[in-house]
Amino acid sequence: MNSDKKIAQWVGALFIAQLVVAIISYSVILESFLFKRDFLTQLASNSTMVTLATLLDLLTGAFVFAIAVLLFPILKRYSERVALWYVGQRLTELVGFMIAGILLLTLLKIGQKIGGVSGSEAVQLETIAIYLRSMRGNIQDISLLLYCLGAWSFYGLLFHSRLIPRFISVWGLIAVSLLFAEILANVFGSSIGDIMIVGMPLGLNEISLGIWLMAKGLNTSDLTN
Repeated sequence: MNSDKKIAQWVGALFIAQLVVAIISYSVILESFLFKRDFLTQLASNSTMVTLATLLDLLTGAFVFAIAVLLFPILKRYSERVALWYVGQRLTELVGFMIAGILLLTLLKIGQKIGGVSGSEAVQLETIAIYLRSMRGNIQDISLLLYCLGAWSFYGLLFHSRLIPRFISVWGLIAVSLLFAEILANVFGSSIGDIMIVGMPLGLNEISLGIWLMAKGLNTSDLTN
């Protein structure tokens, strides 16, 4: 079907786009100052970059939700339950990005205000900011755990339906499991490795999936409606 081919191409482009945008937001922009001891001063000094990172996060959320919406009419032919679950999970992910963005902009406002106060008020603002930063991290962890649950169903459906080569589906299932283990370890105050390294197999998988979808599309030739 030509429509399925076009959908697959758009989805492939979105898989790559959301990954690139997320990396720019986190690794290129936020990681350089959000987790430093003087992060409030750093945020205030980089207000334009913080705003840009927030917009990029929202764009990432929009991209991942669009992936699920575009794929829904195809996936539901194989499993409507999984298709609905995938859309719901991606919607939750979008909401998570929105809340994280609100918290980041709130931290920016606190960083801009704290330079004009001193004493106990400054201490209170810094304490609030530390809690908000921690809350933002917790929301992102929960979003990633939900993403993993949705991705397991997604890759499992791709594996059984043979919509893409099975090695890409298996690769995705293994990579998602690694990320899930790392995020779950983080929730309990531990780690199995650097998040960027642990997440690299999944990132490479999504790039490969995106390229495959843009070049070959989805194998719906054996589909019965």
